[in-house]
Amino acid sequence: MNEVSHLAKRIKSGDRQALSKAITLAESSNKKDTPKLSELFSHLQSITHKSFKIAISGAPGVGKSSFIEKMGVHLCELGYSIAVLAVDPSSPKTGGSILGDKTRMDKLAAHASAFVRPSPSGENRGGIAQSTGDSITLCEKAGFDIIFIETVGVGQSEFLVSDTSDMFLLLLSPLGGDDLQGIKKGILEMVDMILINKSEGEHKYMAAKTESYLKSSINPSNDKVSTWVIPIRKISALHSQGIVETFGDMKKFWTLHLSNKNKNDESRVKIKKLIVENVRNLITDDFKNDKLLVDRLTRVSEQVETGEIPLKFAAEIMLRYYTSPKMRESDS
Repeated sequence: MNEVSHLAKRIKSGDRQALSKAITLAESSNKKDTPKLSELFSHLQSITHKSFKIAISGAPGVGKSSFIEKMGVHLCELGYSIAVLAVDPSSPKTGGSILGDKTRMDKLAAHASAFVRPSPSGENRGGIAQSTGDSITLCEKAGFDIIFIETVGVGQSEFLVSDTSDMFLLLLSPLGGDDLQGIKKGILEMVDMILINKSEGEHKYMAAKTESYLKSSINPSNDKVSTWVIPIRKISALHSQGIVETFGDMKKFWTLHLSNKNKNDESRVKIKKLIVENVRNLITDDFKNDKLLVDRLTRVSEQVETGEIPLKFAAEIMLRYYTSPKMRESDS
């Protein structure tokens, strides 16, 4: 039995250290690790278990980690097994995680039925790490009932966050005035549930105002599940208010999602989007790290700067250069 097959066997047996090691392999930027990851997936292919995958987005400081910890502990106590993939902001210098969500979810991380894994987001768009899709699959193969994907915050590509999950939950703070108007319509169009956190005490009035605004601003129907009406709830993760009711809504959504006849087609569409995004990330990495590409990009950039060629033509030059081994060989 080689190293990879032994790792797969340990994951199947519920070994959390083995799962962490597998996710580290998925996160690796070393291209030599990709065949090992592919071999690992082939060993795990026979596992057909499906987890309920919930992506949670919201601005920094809104209480995503606090909510996940309170909800996660509640679910563990109900007998569910929980995985949390907490995507941390990346250090611009080291590329590593800055906040370390495991330290912010200490009670949940210590629970025997929970697995919490922080991952650096890198420079990926949409608030998720490049490896998140594969990490989700590994957690699913490890048999977790529910997987939470906590994002960096509301970014430029929330569709990508939504595409990693079965359910997309938006967490907001009580807002007012211009802040309410600033909520992106595009985000509201894709969410499956909205939670207004920190709705206790002195924030009650603003929370009610936010709830009223949202109910008058969004289409309550949902593209994923035709009979689903998007819930808007006021909660307080700090005081565990609304946690039980929120999970009740989640269970209803999951039941309706499982009965959706089109869910397999929708899953394939999501996977295609994620593949394209990963191709984009791989190309971006090559343009940063391949000396020949960096040198050619510098020369072409100078041509654009002087007005010698337009941007569109410059992009075509670089694409031809990237896909032509002969052109690159002539420069080496």
